[in-house]
Amino acid sequence: MKKLILAGITMILAITNLSLSAQVKNFTLSTEKPVAGEQVGVIYNPKGTVLEGKKKITATVYQFCNYQWRKNDIVLEKKDSIWTANYLLPADASLVAFKFKSGKSVDIGQSMAYGWLLFGKDGKNVPGAYAGWAFLRNASVPEMFPDFTKTQFLIGDDVVVYWMEQQLRYVPSSKRDIFYAHLKVLKKVDAEKAKKAAVRDIAYMKNLPDLTEKDLNNIKRVYAEILELPASADSMANVIASIDSAAIKSRNPEKLAAMKLIGAERDYKKLLQLNISFLERFPMDKADRAFDQANRIDYAKVYSSILIIASVEKDAVTFKKYITTAPFATLPNAFYKCMYVPYVSLKSFTAEQVYEYARPMMDRLMDFSEVKPEGFMDVYLGNAGVYADVLMHLNKNEAALGFANAAQQKYEYGNSPLNEVTAILLERAVQQDKLKFVLKSSMKKNQMTPLMLEMMKKNYIALHKSEAGYDTYLASLKDVKLNAELESKVKESMIKKDLPEFSVKNNKGKLVKLSDQKGKVVVLDFWASWCAPCKAAFPGMKMAVEKYKNDKDVAFFFVDTQEHIKDYETYVKKYLKDHNFDFEVLFDADAKLSKSFGVGPIPHKMVIDKNGKLRFSEVGYMGSPSELVDEISMMVELARKAD
Repeated sequence: MKKLILAGITMILAITNLSLSAQVKNFTLSTEKPVAGEQVGVIYNPKGTVLEGKKKITATVYQFCNYQWRKNDIVLEKKDSIWTANYLLPADASLVAFKFKSGKSVDIGQSMAYGWLLFGKDGKNVPGAYAGWAFLRNASVPEMFPDFTKTQFLIGDDVVVYWMEQQLRYVPSSKRDIFYAHLKVLKKVDAEKAKKAAVRDIAYMKNLPDLTEKDLNNIKRVYAEILELPASADSMANVIASIDSAAIKSRNPEKLAAMKLIGAERDYKKLLQLNISFLERFPMDKADRAFDQANRIDYAKVYSSILIIASVEKDAVTFKKYITTAPFATLPNAFYKCMYVPYVSLKSFTAEQVYEYARPMMDRLMDFSEVKPEGFMDVYLGNAGVYADVLMHLNKNEAALGFANAAQQKYEYGNSPLNEVTAILLERAVQQDKLKFVLKSSMKKNQMTPLMLEMMKKNYIALHKSEAGYDTYLASLKDVKLNAELESKVKESMIKKDLPEFSVKNNKGKLVKLSDQKGKVVVLDFWASWCAPCKAAFPGMKMAVEKYKNDKDVAFFFVDTQEHIKDYETYVKKYLKDHNFDFEVLFDADAKLSKSFGVGPIPHKMVIDKNGKLRFSEVGYMGSPSELVDEISMMVELARKAD
């Protein structure tokens, strides 16, 4: 115990002396007692730090607000050798810490972090300041640890416990906010003390009015991690819910009735109005979270329903009204249904049309950029590529390139549609070196589109004044390991099965029979007018067709199957003409051929050898035209050699 107290006292002295000396030398604020909600001056002198002499320095401010971290970037202005800025402290912040950076170089303080505990107008530290000071530099509770530092100035668990206990001493009500974090770190320092405190703190928590979902979850975690009572942890939700479920429901029977109506409605236009009415009567910001959880009321689904229906109805006014207050949990589904599906899959929206919905969704997503809820970066990076495509088609090239580059952080040139967007934007920006890098990186991962291959060939000819040796050069860029893995996969998938005869009319009105193809390797691509992945594979299939166009021993047929529209033949002919696909199509609208061949889900590709035996049968499309060409080519060559 003495050791713990001494460590805490030592830390206080360190903060009093070292932080002030460091601040005088390199960093200070315009006031010694900054008040939350008021503006302060930020003064930074990089002399003696890793940033000394840098031409451009920026700053990120980490703010501990209501026991959660947020961060903002601020612009610094250079005056002689000093960098300054005016900064409005958040009204709900209890601590701020500054990170100064230039490129990859970062300065967060030489001997202490550039952190500052904030004060209220009463002259006292804002509740939460001590906790923020501890969490800033200790990762024992990951969800409370920001990305401020990974190695520098990390403090020990015993010091964290000291600051937690100071927090509880001066602000007893903060137990609700930090009791799990405090106990988790305390267990690492003194396990027995932590267990005794856990029993006492759980009793305290259970007696609090209006327990939130976060409170309940923290109680469960203390049962499981501190007291190591899994049975108690598992039953915690039921215990809380069983306090009086009837009483909980009686608190808002109208809300339950409204939700029941929504669940029963099947007319989507009526459903839109029911969901809007629900939000007007029961606003999310005034909701009883415990009540909603007990009754499975999910505001994310309510908002999602409104946004999806509004986008389908092309009701941008309603969409924009409700996206501005939609919870983060709504956004993944909204991006998929309101941007990806209409723009990429169905192509029912032009770039201009989908932008009306995509822009407000991206703006709303950025509202969460400071707090970065779990999954934020996945949603952002996962949708940045499609958004870049939209912006590109609207000639918003600079913004589009920013989003494309961001998306590449996730896909790392392993997504051919994104690679094409990136390449087009770099070509427009006349960034030839970066364009060459993207093309080579994409080729290495075999994620090339026909347009990108044209760019690659154009660059090669411009450099060598001839296309001689181009094929060899192109092959040399491929990842040998990836190519070997693909070849191994193709060989392992090889089969030998009998197939029944077929006789089907093609798009030129002639009958095509399987028996007439004897002596040839036949490639069948089963698709339909409504199948987005089927049509997405066509650029790659076109490349394969062109590769074998002079080979009389290889034939390609595109089997249009499982059709639902009456004028499918007219649609197919127009679609092929509009997209410049010179394919021989077999019409199998009633799916007799596909069923006889065992085809279910599409796209489905089959390769038949010269004796009419089925050798390959593959479902789906992985998204890369260049990889598809290689895969089909390997199948064709193996089928050609088969007995």
